[in-house]
Amino acid sequence: MLEGISFQFPKLGFILFFFLACEALCPLRTNPVYFPRPAFFGEADVKAPLWLWIAKWAMITFLIIALMSPVREKEIVPEGGRDTLLVIDPAALSPALKDQLAGFIARRGEDRFALWVPARREVIVPLTRERAVIAEIVNGLTPEKSRGTVNTRISRFFATSSEGKGWALILSDTPESFVYSLPVGVQSSVVRPAAEAGWEERMEREFPPYRMGAVYRYYDYYYVYPLFLGFVAMLLYLYGRNQKGLG
Repeated sequence: MLEGISFQFPKLGFILFFFLACEALCPLRTNPVYFPRPAFFGEADVKAPLWLWIAKWAMITFLIIALMSPVREKEIVPEGGRDTLLVIDPAALSPALKDQLAGFIARRGEDRFALWVPARREVIVPLTRERAVIAEIVNGLTPEKSRGTVNTRISRFFATSSEGKGWALILSDTPESFVYSLPVGVQSSVVRPAAEAGWEERMEREFPPYRMGAVYRYYDYYYVYPLFLGFVAMLLYLYGRNQKGLG
């Protein structure tokens, strides 16, 4: 439970030694003339019980621990892979292309994939890591004439992408008429499936898997727990002092 917890300000633990020194070297000064107590008369015994002593030092200790700010450091390594949008001209679909796409999707194990097929019934799938679902949808497509062109609207597919991760892969045998314009900041590639049989290998060379080099660190703070325990111990200590007439 306490594994990995450290203190942001461990040097504040020295405050405890000031309390210990004061306990030993700074005795409580009282004036029995103005503040009489039964302890100053006869054999009356008002010695503080052990639990009151424990409550006092628990209060001091927990409040100092809270000041030291116990934390647990965590690291977040962003997931690798590219955010790949497959823009498929329905007129270019063939059994061979479907097999090539299935293999390409399978080998890009870290990528998120989106799909846009501007057919009569436009197919739009946002970015997802369910690669098997994308491959299944592609396998169910049928060849037909394209009903649209790729334009700046493809930027909506990359709304959740980090900078530099977006990649639009356009598969069309007539890219001149199929591609109108592309958004700024999104890398793109055009493949002619009928003229390029080994386009998957070329894409692997030109766009290798995207690796995230940054590691983000953040802290979980636990000071609230010793602060609460110190507050409870303080209430118990004040209650005991009041009940025993030691305050």
